[in-house]
Amino acid sequence: MKKEILRKAVQILAVIAFTAGVVIFFGPMVNRWIAGRDSSEVIAVFQEEAASISGSEGADADGTGGGADGTVAEGAGSTGTGAETGAEAGAGTGADAGTGTDADEDGIGAYSGEASASGLADLREALEAYNEELYETGQSGLRDPFSYETSSFDLTEYGFSQNVIGVLWIPRLNEELPVYLGANASNMAKGAALMGQTSMPLGGVNTNAVIAAHRGWSGIPMFRNIQSIQIGDKIQITTPWETLIYRVCELKIISPDDTEEVLIREGRDLVTLLTCHPYTQNYQRYLVIAERSDEEPRTKEEDLAEAEGSYDSSAREVEDVDGNTILVDPSDISPSFLEGTEAAGAGYSNLQIWMETYGIWIVFAAAVIIVSIAVMCAGRGKKKGRRKKKR
Repeated sequence: MKKEILRKAVQILAVIAFTAGVVIFFGPMVNRWIAGRDSSEVIAVFQEEAASISGSEGADADGTGGGADGTVAEGAGSTGTGAETGAEAGAGTGADAGTGTDADEDGIGAYSGEASASGLADLREALEAYNEELYETGQSGLRDPFSYETSSFDLTEYGFSQNVIGVLWIPRLNEELPVYLGANASNMAKGAALMGQTSMPLGGVNTNAVIAAHRGWSGIPMFRNIQSIQIGDKIQITTPWETLIYRVCELKIISPDDTEEVLIREGRDLVTLLTCHPYTQNYQRYLVIAERSDEEPRTKEEDLAEAEGSYDSSAREVEDVDGNTILVDPSDISPSFLEGTEAAGAGYSNLQIWMETYGIWIVFAAAVIIVSIAVMCAGRGKKKGRRKKKR
């Protein structure tokens, strides 16, 4: 009797272990879907709030100055910080957010309807004053990691439900990300982040908005394939006021403590994208510097068609930490082992990257499943043997 109970207990544990192995096996894919959904919801809330405020101000019906395709109301997109130049950056569409509902259990705010045109005007004035002060003081606040992580503004005080200043759209990467204020670990786990003590993304001379993101995190590619960006590529930021378009003009690799490269450059209107480099090693920082263009926003489809039509497969000329020009392979870095091409930057094969990303989980899941099946089969085999003996 006791042996029978013990055998059943072992079989139950084996089933539980088998289920756990399946969950672990599919975990990365589920995690990617959840992360993409959350990011999409954040963008949708931002766009809804921006659209509502624009409507109260009598915005044009065509919605230019809105989302990544020029329309404010379109749904969402794809898919350590240091005194060092930038936070460590190498670690679906969601449902529309309802109007007037509370924040959901994941902490993603839904539109509260509290942001107003007057509050938006006050915020713009405060941000412009902040940008001017940064320029006049030479960004003297850039002293330590806390400077990058901390934002000088809390947008919820101005009626917004989340501390998102805009939406970043990079056609070359087919990536759309919310831009949070402050490059702390929490914000960078959710999307891109505007580094503290750098310009707010309002445009205008004597500004440089530095936006950091991981080189892939929680299933979202983020800036993983930043090395594929080329000179002339479009970078777009949608704020509650307008859509700002920039064109890439410089590519650089710098040391983590090289703050000079993220400073405002006199007389220029810049946006700088920053992430870790080389991929999976992260001992340097990769910069994409873009300058303001006066062109009008276009649809996502038009942006993607331009990116595809202008793609140059030759190596990128990038200025390295010593000021020399080096060549960087623009080939996509992917954790999928099916693509099997040589990865750019770190020189890892995609199989290696895939294994580093998911390998430990896959091996563990496979081991659990195999052991579970073996235990269940052994239990059934013994049971059949006893039945034969009784006969």
